[in-house]
Amino acid sequence: MPELTALDRSGPSAPALAPPHFDVFVSDEHQALLDGERVGVADGESVHEAILDLLQQHARDRQGPVRATVFDRLDARTVCIEVAPDGSSRIPGPDEEGSWNTAPSAEGNGPESDRHPAPAAVAERVRHIKEAVDGGDTEHAGLLAAALRERLAGDHGAGHPQALEARAMEAYVAHLAGDHPLATSLAIGVARIRCGLGDARAADDVLRATAAWERLLDERAASAHGRELLHLWTHVADQCRLGPAHAEAMRLVEQHFTAPDAGTRVHAGRGTAVPQDACAL
Repeated sequence: MPELTALDRSGPSAPALAPPHFDVFVSDEHQALLDGERVGVADGESVHEAILDLLQQHARDRQGPVRATVFDRLDARTVCIEVAPDGSSRIPGPDEEGSWNTAPSAEGNGPESDRHPAPAAVAERVRHIKEAVDGGDTEHAGLLAAALRERLAGDHGAGHPQALEARAMEAYVAHLAGDHPLATSLAIGVARIRCGLGDARAADDVLRATAAWERLLDERAASAHGRELLHLWTHVADQCRLGPAHAEAMRLVEQHFTAPDAGTRVHAGRGTAVPQDACAL
């Protein structure tokens, strides 16, 4: 073990390094992810206690405080916390923001923001999502996709291209997992934003949303989402000429509200399958 020596105060002091930073995503009372890894929650322990315990362990390992951005779906909020090796925690003040946003990079190429993931970091997280999907663990893939989407939306806004792609990926994972209500809600969210932005890809996004909507079994939800889909299709049709697949999907949505037997709609889908590349950023 290296021997400790006295500090040489004659020269300029080295810049203070920012505490290590983690992303924590709380999905429900029993599940959370820390930098994409599951947080173990013991019986009788709350998910928040488990998170603090794990952060304290990281602080002990590093012999110094660590910080985390916690995206808490339970409380519908995001908070930044600092945890010390002794387990004490605090919320860093606004004047400390810069000290943990701009840690020197390992290559010495200047500061980079820990709170705004670089393209390489986003690509790495997407890779983990795809690995989970390929391994059949759609539950874990969904948690990872939701965490990435909330991180990007929180940093850049819900309309940012990467945040939209992450939302589309989360919708696709929900589709694979058979969670059609979630897939429909997420896909409609992507379509709504892209329609508002006048994005040329809006028609394909409304098509994907319709494919998810067709699989809904709850008629009340199908009607509520169907009304918004009809509004989105009308908007898209006003902006451009619809292709055959898009026109057929719009007709199916219209039929849900106009056909006499709309209440007995078949929910098996009608050929507007979600494209396989919807998972790619």
